[in-house]
Amino acid sequence: MVSYADFVTLLFAFFTCMYAISVVDTAKMGQMVASMKASFGGQIFDGGSATMTLEDLGSGGTSVSSAVIMNPELNTDDESTGLERSKDPNAQSKIVLSGNADMGRFKRTLEALLMEEIKSGRVRVYQERRGVVISLGETGMFDSGSVEIKPEGIPMLDTIATSLTSYGNHIRIEGHTDNIPINTWRFPSNWELSTGRSGTVLRRMESIFGMSPDLLSSSGYGENRPVATNSTAEGRARNRRVDIIVLNPSFARAEPM
Repeated sequence: MVSYADFVTLLFAFFTCMYAISVVDTAKMGQMVASMKASFGGQIFDGGSATMTLEDLGSGGTSVSSAVIMNPELNTDDESTGLERSKDPNAQSKIVLSGNADMGRFKRTLEALLMEEIKSGRVRVYQERRGVVISLGETGMFDSGSVEIKPEGIPMLDTIATSLTSYGNHIRIEGHTDNIPINTWRFPSNWELSTGRSGTVLRRMESIFGMSPDLLSSSGYGENRPVATNSTAEGRARNRRVDIIVLNPSFARAEPM
């Protein structure tokens, strides 16, 4: 009886471990992929004519994209999802998100990946007609009147940039400020400040993560497109932001290519 009880206990422990291993936390998996890809600069091996990236690391040699790793709901083999291969010749094996369903799935992936930042109020993620908007607040990214990214804001931006490298959608970066005037030797007005901040984010996404410049654009709107009232400190804080917009293909056609 003692031997039988020990055997049953071992079986219970074995199957419990097997179940724990089989359950994958997609949010943590996405963070791991983002961290590894940022550390290796998006590339692990350079094998002559072909480059092995983290997207190529699959089980038994199967190619698995980071889009699928971070969100198993995205099935690249299902034509009904609206996913398309990018038409950009420089964006090999990239996926183009199109339609509200795809954008909604991608939004949920970002929310899981940026859960802590969203809770702290440093990031807002929402969906609109143009696509998915990742809104970065000034508090977590820039000092007042500066276009230099704060050290604590770099990991957050790198996580976002890494999650976008698998996609071939056009990405528009918009800088915004509140209505308090600025007049310095470097920034005569809020136009220059907002444009400078969006340009800083764009340069990092292109230079560090190798994102195709054909898919990137930036602009600055100053205080002219607020999302909250400028009559309160809380509203002005929300208006000081940089929005990264993953555009729906229908809206991206209006972008210069």
